[in-house]
Amino acid sequence: MKKGFKKRNLIVGVTLATVLAGSTSVMAAEHKYYTVGRQQNGSVVLPTDQVITPAGQQAEFPGRPAAVAVSPDGKTAAYNVDGLGYGDTPGYDPIVTVDLTTGKVKQKFTLTTNQHAGSYTGIIYSKDGSHLYVSYSENQIADFNVASDGTLSLNDVITLPGTPVPGALALSPDGKTLYVALSRNNALGVIDLTNHQLVKQIPVGNAPYGVVIDGSKAYVSNEGGRTAKPGDYTNDSSGTPIVSNPKTGAASTGTVSVVDLSTQAVTANMEVGLQPTAMYKSGQYLFVANTNNDTVSVIDTQTQQVIKTITIQPYPNAPFGSQPNAITMMPGNRLVVSLGSNNALAVYDWQGPREAVRFEGLIPTGWFPGGVALDPQYNRLVVANIKGVGSLDSQNFIGPSGPDGRTGYATYDFLGSTSLIPYPSEKNMIQYTAEVVHDNGWDKEKANDATSSHGNVEAQPIPLHIGDPSTIKHVFYIIKENRTYDQQFGDMPQGNGDPSLTIFGQKVTPNQHALAEQFPLFDNFYGSGSISADGHQWTDQALAPDYVEREFGSYFPRSYPSTGGDSLAYLSSGFIWDDAVKHGKTVRNYGEYVSNYNGPQNEFGTWQDWYKDSQILEGKQSGNLHVPIGTFQTSSDIPSNDALLDRDFPPFDLPIPDQYRADIFLKDFQQYVKNKNLPNLMIMSLPDDHTAGTSPGYPTPEAMVADNDLALGRMVDAISHSPYWKDSAIFVVEDDSQNGVDHVDGHRMPALVISPYAKRQTVDHTYYTQVDVVRTIEQILGLPPMNQMDAAATPMRDAFTDKPDFTPYNVVANQIPLNQMNPSPTAIPSTSAGVVQKAWATTAKQMFKGTPQDEDHPNEALLNRDIWYSAKGFNTPYPGDKKVLLPSGPLYSTTDTDN
Repeated sequence: MKKGFKKRNLIVGVTLATVLAGSTSVMAAEHKYYTVGRQQNGSVVLPTDQVITPAGQQAEFPGRPAAVAVSPDGKTAAYNVDGLGYGDTPGYDPIVTVDLTTGKVKQKFTLTTNQHAGSYTGIIYSKDGSHLYVSYSENQIADFNVASDGTLSLNDVITLPGTPVPGALALSPDGKTLYVALSRNNALGVIDLTNHQLVKQIPVGNAPYGVVIDGSKAYVSNEGGRTAKPGDYTNDSSGTPIVSNPKTGAASTGTVSVVDLSTQAVTANMEVGLQPTAMYKSGQYLFVANTNNDTVSVIDTQTQQVIKTITIQPYPNAPFGSQPNAITMMPGNRLVVSLGSNNALAVYDWQGPREAVRFEGLIPTGWFPGGVALDPQYNRLVVANIKGVGSLDSQNFIGPSGPDGRTGYATYDFLGSTSLIPYPSEKNMIQYTAEVVHDNGWDKEKANDATSSHGNVEAQPIPLHIGDPSTIKHVFYIIKENRTYDQQFGDMPQGNGDPSLTIFGQKVTPNQHALAEQFPLFDNFYGSGSISADGHQWTDQALAPDYVEREFGSYFPRSYPSTGGDSLAYLSSGFIWDDAVKHGKTVRNYGEYVSNYNGPQNEFGTWQDWYKDSQILEGKQSGNLHVPIGTFQTSSDIPSNDALLDRDFPPFDLPIPDQYRADIFLKDFQQYVKNKNLPNLMIMSLPDDHTAGTSPGYPTPEAMVADNDLALGRMVDAISHSPYWKDSAIFVVEDDSQNGVDHVDGHRMPALVISPYAKRQTVDHTYYTQVDVVRTIEQILGLPPMNQMDAAATPMRDAFTDKPDFTPYNVVANQIPLNQMNPSPTAIPSTSAGVVQKAWATTAKQMFKGTPQDEDHPNEALLNRDIWYSAKGFNTPYPGDKKVLLPSGPLYSTTDTDN
């Protein structure tokens, strides 16, 4: 038994010592130097400080399967598969079926309409198995005919008015009416299956998710809780005012509506936990998964009362973070709850409300299970693993690249999976629980528990215990946008890079190269998310909400919460700034998780206007600012964040150069130095390495990345030459790495740790993730972890030393002109390469219409190629493409061309 295990007992009868005994042979090996992806022992290392060793038989297929249904004859499982609904990831079929006899993929199906992704949930067979109904991401329900062998053929597509984002489906007992949760309409939709028409929308609560029919009643779980009343504090979610916490802005109620189907009206609204999602009825009891506070509510449908609340804790005293999101019941009243964030199923013995609910253990699944059903023919659990095995889709990976034939990956090479798991025995449960415990890192030897040693402890850079003193008093947390390791550091020979994939190398990013040479170079660091919508959740909350993980097909109809703006995207465990303020630390936020930059839009101006302003602020040009500082002011819909903002610092807004952001920060920083009151934690968005592609009116991608690099270099220079350098640390990460490819894994990204206490001139091959950065910041500042993910993360001690080197950093001048602008399509010569460049410039202009505050609305498949061609030349094929491509259909696809 390792140190630290003595106090950890699994709930009710399964002790951790029992779980560990005799089972280490099946555990995943320690992975300090592992790279993300498949391992020789069959496990998969994830970019989240987790490993998966799924039980049972696995079948993998492209996309993100969010829900599963088993046919009445028990021969076929069907999956509702989302991806990225605006069509930038070809090959993701919204419907996939698996033959339960063989455990292999049977059929993949894509509608002929312009629909690219399944919904966040919603798939059901008719009682006789002759039809399959599936929700699609925006406004469609597909009706499939099911042949005797389980094969699907499209019968009809039911198009709903507007963009209601349909979710869960349920059928009337006679099979003539289909009920659908209409998430954006806050209604239960009623579809007449005789004519395939939506005939009624019954108002329920906010953001309805699940639907269960019980005779003449329908039960609807409202993820956004009850309808707001006068005097309620509310926050927006896709146009609906959500009753919210006045501090965090997160939804603060959850309800289940009871609908009388004969009168088509709500007769009751029952309060349950936060963000109720999946429901399952067994006998007279309705089980409701409350995803945002780790509970399951039990409703007695005879009395219409909540009679019990089951607390989900995968280990004793576990903080929030399991995110229960699907429910079923095995024979013998064994309740099964899918725990998305734990990559596991929890099993409970349910013997009615008068008996204690006994925890039986955990079953390992694929990455982020989101749907579970029974296979009674083979006595198995059928699990839909939303993230499957990660970004390992062999149909979509990039490569080969370079003479050695190495391949590259992108973050949205989603490879989902299903796990077919035989009903477990008691012996199975002991072994399975041990695997889940180990795979999540809950059995790590933790001297960094959330308790202080309470003694005379000498200060260290990364304290051994939370609350022990640190030599570091001030942390700068800088979040940039969307680059992979190979794109930026692939040309550094001392690291594990592929220079053939490098487009923003030393010439473009001289400061980041210099910093990576002077301080640690991390060549095994990963972003935990895939795109900005979930990436900023990981950087700011150390966990992405189930709500966000499921919305990949519905982001733009519902929301894209990379900068906030959606109360359902906020976890009950809070943000890193909440943690800091709660524990007595001072915080300042420079543009991170901020969606509003308010001011007179007719005075906003162009990139050139803001660039000239930066030159004036730096004394390089004379004249007046095009708008005085203070004309535009930031605000956040999260009150706790709003109170911490430097309102002059722009959030994500590509027409504003990062030089201007650096000017605003340095002005603020100089005052802190003068007043000797520098905050403990400073969080910053430094976004322009995202680039605007070749869109006219913007600098070239190389110039925008060079601007970003110089801004970072200037700020590090100022900090390191200040009195605060002696006790400061600067952490620099990308929010995600989606706008490029990497030969190791699409999630691998550049990261920097800059401090007198950071090791100098070293290459650190340790497996690190964004969650480790959050945990390291917490450890330095004496903050307890926010949730299970950062609680299990490992502080980055290997990157630090007890012997400081106070040598300051000197900024390196840019080698790319920052005002090197993209040409207008009309100015591009009509040469062979010019024709290609003109086509891409025209498409980029359409992708970046107006003020692009929405980080990733542009089609990423197009943007990534546009950036590549701009840097490498419009006659150099993108990695994995046989030739240069022309964009076709500016928002949807690429088409091969001979140009």
